[in-house]
Amino acid sequence: MEKKAGKVLSVCIIGAAVAVAVLPLAMTTGKSLEFKEGYKDLVMNPVYLRLIWNSVALLLPILAGQFLIAPLAAYGFCQWRWKYKEGLFFVYMIVMLMPMQLTLVPHYLVTGWLGIRHSWWAIILPAMFHPLGVFLIRQQIKDFPEECLEAARLDGAGEFQIYRRIMYPNMTGVISAMLILLFVDNWNIVDQAVVFIEESYKFPMSVYLSQLLDGEAVVYYAASVIYMLPALFAFLMAKEYLIEGISMSGVKS
Repeated sequence: MEKKAGKVLSVCIIGAAVAVAVLPLAMTTGKSLEFKEGYKDLVMNPVYLRLIWNSVALLLPILAGQFLIAPLAAYGFCQWRWKYKEGLFFVYMIVMLMPMQLTLVPHYLVTGWLGIRHSWWAIILPAMFHPLGVFLIRQQIKDFPEECLEAARLDGAGEFQIYRRIMYPNMTGVISAMLILLFVDNWNIVDQAVVFIEESYKFPMSVYLSQLLDGEAVVYYAASVIYMLPALFAFLMAKEYLIEGISMSGVKS
């Protein structure tokens, strides 16, 4: 009896959580279908198309940079022997746990020194080096059998050959999970764009959505639905990689 009651309670809690998550999406989609002319206005207006393109143009270099940098950095943290490696990684993790708003001030200062403060690069460069990808990948490959790597070194393989031919094929799942998480996170950029971008025509769609409610609610619902489709599609296409990558990263110590 107690097991049955516990099962019913679990189902109710899960159902409530799903309802809270799905209900806003369902309401937004329903409203967009009520105002079908919003889709026409959105597609025919070059301003909105440019805003969506801005979001894509910001996102692609971030994902490409993480795809190249994070696996190499994670491999370095795992395999290279140097005195302050663990201390540096600890600092790296502290940065990852900090709220994004807390790091905006140092980013603002550094981008000013580099002369890129009011350009897309002020958003792209910090995001390319975000610690999340390194953390996930390092946790997965941390317990990789050292004997395999030593055997490759004895056969004359260099570190990059070991990384490319042995280690990298074992990272594909967690790299996919990393890219999905970063896709969703950076697809919804708001604060960074408001701080670093001055010209409104350079804003991503995520910033402009909040302004549409002022007088263009019809377009707002259509824009919201179109804007959430890429993230939803990415999740549905790679959800198995996401679950596998996170679970494998979580069991490592």
